[in-house]
Amino acid sequence: MGNERPITVRQLLASPALTDAELVAGETGLDDAVTEVVLHGRLRSDSPPQPGEVVVFDAADIGEHLYQIDMAIRIVADAGSSTLIVTNPGFELGVGVCRLANRFDVPLVVLSDTDAMTLTHRLRAQLWAADVEHASAVDSLLVSLSRTRTASVDRVLDAIAELSASRICLLGQDRSLVAGELIEIGDRRLASGPAYLVDNSAEASLHSTAIVLTPGEAGEDADYWLVAESRGPGGVQRLLRSLLQIGSWYLAALLASVRARTEGDARRRIAVLNELLATSDLHERDIRNQMLALGWSAAGWNTGLHITLRGADTSRIIDLHAEVRERLRGAGIDGPLVERNDGWSGWVTETSEPAVESYSVMVRRLGDALAEFVDAHSGLQAHAGIGRPYSGLGGLRRSLTEAHEAALIANARFGGRFGAAHIDQLGVQRVLMGWFGSEDFARYARFILQPVLDVDSDNELLRTLEVYLDASCSTTEAALVLGLHRNTVANRMRRIAGLLGVALDDAETRLSLQLACRMLRINRQPAPLVQNALE
Repeated sequence: MGNERPITVRQLLASPALTDAELVAGETGLDDAVTEVVLHGRLRSDSPPQPGEVVVFDAADIGEHLYQIDMAIRIVADAGSSTLIVTNPGFELGVGVCRLANRFDVPLVVLSDTDAMTLTHRLRAQLWAADVEHASAVDSLLVSLSRTRTASVDRVLDAIAELSASRICLLGQDRSLVAGELIEIGDRRLASGPAYLVDNSAEASLHSTAIVLTPGEAGEDADYWLVAESRGPGGVQRLLRSLLQIGSWYLAALLASVRARTEGDARRRIAVLNELLATSDLHERDIRNQMLALGWSAAGWNTGLHITLRGADTSRIIDLHAEVRERLRGAGIDGPLVERNDGWSGWVTETSEPAVESYSVMVRRLGDALAEFVDAHSGLQAHAGIGRPYSGLGGLRRSLTEAHEAALIANARFGGRFGAAHIDQLGVQRVLMGWFGSEDFARYARFILQPVLDVDSDNELLRTLEVYLDASCSTTEAALVLGLHRNTVANRMRRIAGLLGVALDDAETRLSLQLACRMLRINRQPAPLVQNALE
């Protein structure tokens, strides 16, 4: 069973059988067509290979007769063969050999520690019986996945990569790397819904299939993408499609199981934190026992922290929990971390009261950790607050309350993608917070923005106004955040100013509008604890 189009040397080198091979010379001949693959123990000029043949030359027994490599290159070039694969040479091919191959435009490939006959058989099967190789690889993947020890994302990706000789990775919702070898996507498209997509806009074909953990209507957004990149011929591309589709089904079940366990753990953490925060009349013994079961402690001085996350729903907050906790540990902030509807709450416990000068160190470390986190995930914004240290469970509750307040102010104060602040750094802003968080201010905020709200059914104008003000009224920076052209942002801001009847060059007007936007955003957020995703 032949191929519809001839395979080139470049495509043949993408074969899984040549994963460990090295092209040492003759790159100019990579686009020559391949007609056959033949094995030779010794090449003779009186019985040369045929034009277009790939010659597998087993050098295991040539000993010190290195001239045979030079002779093989000349014979292959004179015969019009397509390439020379030297197996098991047992020595380094010198510069002279590589120069000779380059001179005659003969692709020279070296592969050590391999059975030359088996290699030839596999390459011929790919050339003439691609469907047989396809079925064999699919069967191998199914056998591998049926083994209980394969129950990990990395092992699934490794199995597919080995069978297809392709780069494989798993991407998250924001196209950040979850597992595997990072593939630069750029402007290339990824699959959506149940569709399988191959983007051929670049030299290497980009294969992708969406993984949806909670299937619903067609076209639902992917939770993950299984992605591969290949330069192989048509048979390899078809094989890759089959392997990715099988792998995506296995990964969907595996990741859904992981999410279910993660949500169960989150429920336990949230239940204990809720009990701690729900009432000032603390049943300390019961709460301590529940905390002990989770490996938590509040025996000592507790410093609370709260991280607000924008750009993610509750399911993503749960999915990102382990990563955030690991980043905090890496920053020296090691303690419990609990999912909330708007991010995470946590604390660190010390045996003695922390020194005052340690506050600034913790703020800096937390800010650095958030900066690295948002850099790894496009579209996310994270702001954190830190409370004062207090002793005991009652002190922990108080510190967590201060941390949540500080996080809200940090969000309003810093804007941008990340920021962190200690409650004692906020000064007069805490006094303003009493007015900022009141029902009176909420009514005032809606009143001054009502002309925009009346015509802004999708919050497009309100979002533009908020980002523009957070960007210090920079049209260019706001356009980057919103993913729009700067002229679009400028036109929207002229419309907004006209609707509100204000001049945005007035500092007090800008401050009032910025606070009003943040107040409306806080009011639009759901209740203060994760519910829907965990019930």
